[in-house]
Amino acid sequence: MRRAFVLTLIASAAIGHADRLITIPTARKLPYRTVRYEFRGEPKQIGERENLIGLGIGTAFDMELRLDQEPGERAVDTFDFAYNYISAIPGLTPGLSLGVQDAVDRTADGRRFFGAATFREPFTTINGDVPADITLGVFAGRHWSPFVGVSIPFSKEFHLLVEHNGFRISSGIEYQVSSLLNLRAQVRDHQTLLSLQLTRRF
Repeated sequence: MRRAFVLTLIASAAIGHADRLITIPTARKLPYRTVRYEFRGEPKQIGERENLIGLGIGTAFDMELRLDQEPGERAVDTFDFAYNYISAIPGLTPGLSLGVQDAVDRTADGRRFFGAATFREPFTTINGDVPADITLGVFAGRHWSPFVGVSIPFSKEFHLLVEHNGFRISSGIEYQVSSLLNLRAQVRDHQTLLSLQLTRRF
């Protein structure tokens, strides 16, 4: 029994690949020695552009460097940092994470400390069992706000993403092409954003 418990815990940590859903943090750690690059932008000539680089640091920490460029504005650089206290055990206990978004307080939303709990619930899809993630948390900064997000799998490759960060709703779909490449289409406020994620473990 103890061995099965340990194996389940290791597996749940190994498949964690994201420290945020769309914009909200989750309690899913970017694995140690893993780097994820994401380019996200509006599909038009002059639109918002974001470059994000996530780093798995040790067994408990991860961070993401962000460079945001809005039309007619100068680029804004900042970073997010998270301490992942425990990984979720699917169907049993949630993962727990604490951290800060926009640690240097340069974005419109400002510096926001957070606590997040992510539940991984068993979910049957058209090509196998894939956990659905439910994240609940709270931001503390210029304004306090709760946040919530869900990742619902239609298959091992396709996921529906929906979140509310306390101020705005975002939604999207994700297609996992391979362990290296993810593609996303998102709607955030009045914006439509397309993104490409590249993940590499060293």
